Amino acid sequence: MTGSSKPGNSDTVDRPEDVVDWMSSQWEVQHGPGARHYGTAMALLRTHQQVVTVIDAVLRRLRLSRNAYLILTSLQMSEGRTRPMGKLAKYLMVHATTVSMTVDQLQKAGLVERGPHPTDRRTVLATLTIEGAELVDLANEQLAAVGFGLEAIGSEDLDIFAHGLAVARSAMGDDETGR
Repeated sequence: MTGSSKPGNSDTVDRPEDVVDWMSSQWEVQHGPGARHYGTAMALLRTHQQVVTVIDAVLRRLRLSRNAYLILTSLQMSEGRTRPMGKLAKYLMVHATTVSMTVDQLQKAGLVERGPHPTDRRTVLATLTIEGAELVDLANEQLAAVGFGLEAIGSEDLDIFAHGLAVARSAMGDDETGR
């Protein structure tokens, strides 16, 4: 695709045919229906891989996994820096066992404390420690410095991209709230 215009950008870009465009056209020729969905899914997967490569490189230097970082930031944003373990699994869209194992590691490192819920003895709470708050602040600063893997994308295109993803998530039933 040469001389194509990107959404949100009035500049014309000359580049060789994009790999996702090529994959979509080949899918259409060889498999018929679903080329647009296939191409969009491949574009999303390739973008995801590029973003997580940058994020993981930053987190690796801080000795954090992506799941550990997501748990720490979720706790950082929660009231009292505390959240039930089950809510962490639900909001992060990972299995409860993954959250439990990750919280175990964070607890051993002194970044999170685990304790009982004050009124529901079936619920276990994870709470961010001072050390955990300091580390997640550092991680946030370093990730912000590289645009969370999206540094090369301008503000207008980020807004368009985020809106498109919000529409897709909603259409797919992702209606979780941050509470």
